[in-house]
Amino acid sequence: MDKSLIIRDLLRRLNKRISTNMTKELATYGITIPQWMVIKQISEEPKSIGQISKCINLSYSTISGIIDRLEREQYVERIRDQTDRRVIWIKGTPQLEQFLQNTEITSGRFYSQLFAGLSEENLDGIIHSLQMLINKIEEKVEEKP
Repeated sequence: MDKSLIIRDLLRRLNKRISTNMTKELATYGITIPQWMVIKQISEEPKSIGQISKCINLSYSTISGIIDRLEREQYVERIRDQTDRRVIWIKGTPQLEQFLQNTEITSGRFYSQLFAGLSEENLDGIIHSLQMLINKIEEKVEEKP
């Protein structure tokens, strides 16, 4: 079998397993993947709905609906800008901060445990291979008109 097809299939399996694991864990907190994408955007600093919409490529109205649900669950809050009252910032709450610290996938514990038994040499090899793959994909994307 062509090695490129083997790599493709392995990447698909890897993506599916990570996605399934993440979906399961987030579901225990009542969080969906789209909600998680919004949470990731505001976890470092407040952003406007427009900024979030651009970053994750979902419509303004979709993001607004997701934020409504996160606000009901007290994970986020809307804050009106002090200088421009038209701008509303979406900010994480202390409850969101607690969620981020306690969740295995978001705290990094999942990956720490996953790679715990591997040697430094193996970890370096994985890092090198993944970086090489990312570089090849980026080159291919840049080639397209």
